[in-house]
Amino acid sequence: MLVSCPSCGTVIPADDLNISTDLALCRACGKTFRLSENVDDLTSSGPDLAAPPSGVEYEPLADGFRISAATRSWMALFIVPFTCIWSGLSLSGIYGKQLTSGQFVLSESLFGLPFLIGSCFLISWCAMLVAGEVIVTRRADTLSVFTGLAGIGWTRTYVWSDFSSAREDTRNWFSSWRNRSARTIVLEGRRRASFGSLLSDARRYFVLCTLRAELRKNRRSLSSPVAASRFR
Repeated sequence: MLVSCPSCGTVIPADDLNISTDLALCRACGKTFRLSENVDDLTSSGPDLAAPPSGVEYEPLADGFRISAATRSWMALFIVPFTCIWSGLSLSGIYGKQLTSGQFVLSESLFGLPFLIGSCFLISWCAMLVAGEVIVTRRADTLSVFTGLAGIGWTRTYVWSDFSSAREDTRNWFSSWRNRSARTIVLEGRRRASFGSLLSDARRYFVLCTLRAELRKNRRSLSSPVAASRFR
């Protein structure tokens, strides 16, 4: 079992690991961190990174990597018809008669705004469940995370070296609605990034394990000569 400091990348000796309290101390930078979030268990079983699950593509690049994971889900079979019925009835009843009559009624239009906003959210959600994707791309020290479909969506850009660990987190505000834990991938270090809540369990787990493997390789390449010089 190999444990590295998430802040400076130094390999932590066994004497500075406290399994009972789930804490580790890095004497190089003086920081403590949780073992459960930073252990690289070389003997643990995980997915074969060369055989991604359906809907996931992993591509090594000359200066990094690219992971594409689809957000399509069988849930679309229920959400799409519901959205068509709910949005169609509410919006046509409120705005349809105004358009056909050519008369604008301010009170009715204001009353319909929550339904209009809700319909926009549901339509966006349907699109993601049918053909959306999450694309994580690293080129040199730049990491970008795109969430959307057909090139339309939200792209966040980070510094790759700011991250030292990857884990799953639970979004409790969403879990009660779906009657299950809604999980996301969280990258942590000098910064924090969270994404992937719409991915299936198998796809999210593959992306998470791939990111952990890439971070592990990055830590080893950076920390090995530094750690050796510090402990001489």
